[in-house]
Amino acid sequence: MLSIANDFWPFPAGRVAADGPYNGEEFRKKHLLPALIAAEKAGAVLVVRLDGLKSCGSSFLESAFGGLVRYDGYTARNLQKLIRIDFNSASLERYKISIENHIKRAVAE
Repeated sequence: MLSIANDFWPFPAGRVAADGPYNGEEFRKKHLLPALIAAEKAGAVLVVRLDGLKSCGSSFLESAFGGLVRYDGYTARNLQKLIRIDFNSASLERYKISIENHIKRAVAE
């Protein structure tokens, strides 16, 4: 399991390092991708927890999750099988939808 808020930062924003700390590229490279690779090797699904996020920039989500398709060789179909987005608060559902849309758009680009 990977918690964006607890394992990274509760206010992530930006695409790349030039956008400031706690950006999507940093999260993808240092947290998301290693956790995803470990889950794959274990034959498990990576649960990404959204609980605890205070705010989350769309550019962060696009870089982190869309970047898995653009830069790391995953397909939308792979990611549907490998990642489960989890949350307890209904207010966080918009982030889940955003993640799914960014993955789909990355495939179309």
